[in-house]
Amino acid sequence: MENTHAEPQKTPVYDGSDEITIKVPKLPERELKEKTNQLRQRLDKNERELKNIFREISLHNEGGQDLKAKRDGINGRVRELSKKASELRIKRDEANKQIAGLKSLRDEFRKTSQDAGEKIGALKKTRDELNKTARGRVETLDKAYSEELDKFVNADIPLEYEIDLFNRLIELGQRLEATKKANEIHVEMSQEYTKSKVVYSDMDSVYEQIRAFSDESQKYHEGMIALYNEMDTLRKEADAYHAQLSEKYKCISPLRGRIDGLKSDSLRIKEELDAYLEQGKEIQLAKDERKNEEKRVEAKDKFKKTGRLSLDELRILVENEDIKL
Repeated sequence: MENTHAEPQKTPVYDGSDEITIKVPKLPERELKEKTNQLRQRLDKNERELKNIFREISLHNEGGQDLKAKRDGINGRVRELSKKASELRIKRDEANKQIAGLKSLRDEFRKTSQDAGEKIGALKKTRDELNKTARGRVETLDKAYSEELDKFVNADIPLEYEIDLFNRLIELGQRLEATKKANEIHVEMSQEYTKSKVVYSDMDSVYEQIRAFSDESQKYHEGMIALYNEMDTLRKEADAYHAQLSEKYKCISPLRGRIDGLKSDSLRIKEELDAYLEQGKEIQLAKDERKNEEKRVEAKDKFKKTGRLSLDELRILVENEDIKL
């Protein structure tokens, strides 16, 4: 066989497509066998390395799945707690809204009570001044006025006494009018006191409602804060698992990069091996052709000399159309 010098091998460039065009030098049979064996060894080595990498990734993934399950489970719990906290916040805000309305009503009652107090104070002052003027009850003053009036009208009294009695009647009339007016004011004061009692009773009811809603709001608020604290704790735990998971992914990422590199290298090797195997087929075909030609010549000589052929020799001569049946 002719031994040709090997041409320089072109380095293939893998562009990510399924087909790789590769050119290899022509090699003599011995070197061709060595080359194909080398390529097969490289493929086997890549396969072993890939298996080891996949095994390592599998180990990382096992721990990673556990971490991911824990992290996702905690995040699910956080979402549940967040929903509950939102419900408590809505209830708290509704209670606070009720409190705001009750406080507004309370302020109105306070204003009404304050106005009533000021009015009662003014009435009391007026009544007390009238009582100072009256200096007696209506019945007493009315009786005294009637008696003095009877004397003034019917009794025969001296002029001086009559003048004095007239002045006394004027004074008694003023005092009687003052006590009547004081009594009217007292009635009005009593009415205001009655109204004030109703207002105070309503205020007490409002205070009780405010206190009840405040307790309710505080309960919801404390429950919400407790949930937020629990959520913060859980988030920290989930973050810790996520950090561990990220570290695992950091370890896996370069392994995946090695996988891509090994697969790409194996693909190039297979293309190169296929090219050399094709050379081997051509060499074997040429050898088979030479061998068949030798057998053909031998069969023809034998047939000429003996006129006899084996079945294989007959087949060879028939295939080459050296004899016809």
